[in-house]
Amino acid sequence: MPFRPRSKEAANSRFELRLTRSERAELEEAADIGGISISELVRRRALGRPVHAAADLTTIRELRRLGGLQKHAINKLLTKPETTGECIATIKALREAIERLAQ
Repeated sequence: MPFRPRSKEAANSRFELRLTRSERAELEEAADIGGISISELVRRRALGRPVHAAADLTTIRELRRLGGLQKHAINKLLTKPETTGECIATIKALREAIERLAQ
Protein backbone atom coordinates (compact mmCIF):
# COMPACT_ATOMS: atom_id res chain seq x y z
CA MET A 1 0.00 0.00 0.00
CA PRO A 2 1.58 3.30 -1.07
CA PHE A 3 2.07 5.97 1.57
CA ARG A 4 1.65 9.62 0.71
CA PRO A 5 2.53 12.56 2.93
CA ARG A 6 -0.64 13.91 4.56
CA SER A 7 0.74 17.37 5.29
CA LYS A 8 3.92 19.40 5.33
CA GLU A 9 4.16 18.93 9.09
CA ALA A 10 5.95 15.72 10.05
CA ALA A 11 4.25 13.40 12.52
CA ASN A 12 6.49 13.51 15.59
CA SER A 13 4.15 12.42 18.38
CA ARG A 14 3.13 8.86 19.25
CA PHE A 15 -0.08 7.61 20.80
CA GLU A 16 -0.34 4.10 22.19
CA LEU A 17 -3.64 2.27 22.07
CA ARG A 18 -4.49 -1.19 23.36
CA LEU A 19 -6.90 -3.29 21.30
CA THR A 20 -8.29 -6.78 21.34
CA ARG A 21 -7.29 -9.08 18.49
CA SER A 22 -10.74 -8.75 16.95
CA GLU A 23 -10.63 -4.94 17.17
CA ARG A 24 -7.22 -4.88 15.49
CA ALA A 25 -8.47 -7.23 12.77
CA GLU A 26 -11.46 -4.95 12.21
CA LEU A 27 -9.19 -1.90 11.89
CA GLU A 28 -6.82 -3.77 9.57
CA GLU A 29 -9.73 -4.74 7.32
CA ALA A 30 -11.12 -1.18 7.24
CA ALA A 31 -7.66 0.25 6.50
CA ASP A 32 -7.13 -2.29 3.72
CA ILE A 33 -10.47 -1.41 2.15
CA GLY A 34 -9.51 2.26 2.30
CA GLY A 35 -6.03 1.60 0.94
CA ILE A 36 -4.43 3.37 3.92
CA SER A 37 -2.44 2.41 7.00
CA ILE A 38 -4.11 1.66 10.34
CA SER A 39 -2.52 4.81 11.78
CA GLU A 40 -4.01 6.94 9.01
CA LEU A 41 -7.42 5.27 9.42
CA VAL A 42 -7.48 5.94 13.17
CA ARG A 43 -6.19 9.49 12.65
CA ARG A 44 -8.90 10.28 10.07
CA ARG A 45 -11.69 8.78 12.14
CA ALA A 46 -10.56 10.49 15.34
CA LEU A 47 -10.27 13.88 13.65
CA GLY A 48 -13.56 13.57 11.77
CA ARG A 49 -11.96 13.36 8.34
CA PRO A 50 -13.51 11.22 5.59
CA VAL A 51 -12.31 7.71 4.85
CA HIS A 52 -13.09 6.62 1.29
CA ALA A 53 -12.88 3.01 0.22
CA ALA A 54 -10.30 2.48 -2.50
CA ALA A 55 -12.80 0.19 -4.21
CA ASP A 56 -15.30 3.05 -4.47
CA LEU A 57 -12.74 5.28 -6.16
CA THR A 58 -11.84 2.49 -8.57
CA THR A 59 -15.53 1.92 -9.30
CA ILE A 60 -16.08 5.61 -9.98
CA ARG A 61 -13.16 5.66 -12.44
CA GLU A 62 -14.50 2.57 -14.19
CA LEU A 63 -18.01 4.02 -14.43
CA ARG A 64 -16.59 7.20 -15.94
CA ARG A 65 -14.62 5.15 -18.45
CA LEU A 66 -17.72 3.19 -19.41
CA GLY A 67 -19.68 6.42 -19.74
CA GLY A 68 -17.05 7.75 -22.14
CA LEU A 69 -17.29 4.58 -24.20
CA GLN A 70 -21.06 4.87 -24.21
CA LYS A 71 -20.82 8.47 -25.42
CA HIS A 72 -18.50 7.32 -28.19
CA ALA A 73 -21.03 4.65 -29.14
CA ILE A 74 -23.80 7.26 -29.37
CA ASN A 75 -21.70 9.31 -31.76
CA LYS A 76 -21.17 6.22 -33.91
CA LEU A 77 -24.83 5.20 -33.79
CA LEU A 78 -26.43 8.55 -34.58
CA THR A 79 -27.32 7.15 -37.95
CA LYS A 80 -29.54 4.54 -36.20
CA PRO A 81 -32.09 6.55 -34.15
CA GLU A 82 -33.68 3.43 -32.65
CA THR A 83 -30.53 2.75 -30.59
CA THR A 84 -29.75 6.35 -29.64
CA GLY A 85 -32.48 6.53 -26.98
CA GLU A 86 -31.18 3.40 -25.31
CA CYS A 87 -27.63 4.77 -25.28
CA ILE A 88 -28.79 8.06 -23.73
CA ALA A 89 -30.68 6.17 -21.01
CA THR A 90 -27.54 4.16 -20.27
CA ILE A 91 -25.42 7.30 -19.92
CA LYS A 92 -27.97 8.82 -17.54
CA ALA A 93 -27.95 5.65 -15.43
CA LEU A 94 -24.13 5.66 -15.33
CA ARG A 95 -24.08 9.32 -14.29
CA GLU A 96 -26.59 8.68 -11.48
CA ALA A 97 -24.52 5.71 -10.26
CA ILE A 98 -21.36 7.82 -10.22
CA GLU A 99 -23.09 10.59 -8.29
CA ARG A 100 -24.45 8.12 -5.71
CA LEU A 101 -21.01 6.58 -5.20
CA ALA A 102 -19.30 9.95 -4.99
CA GLN A 103 -21.45 11.04 -2.04
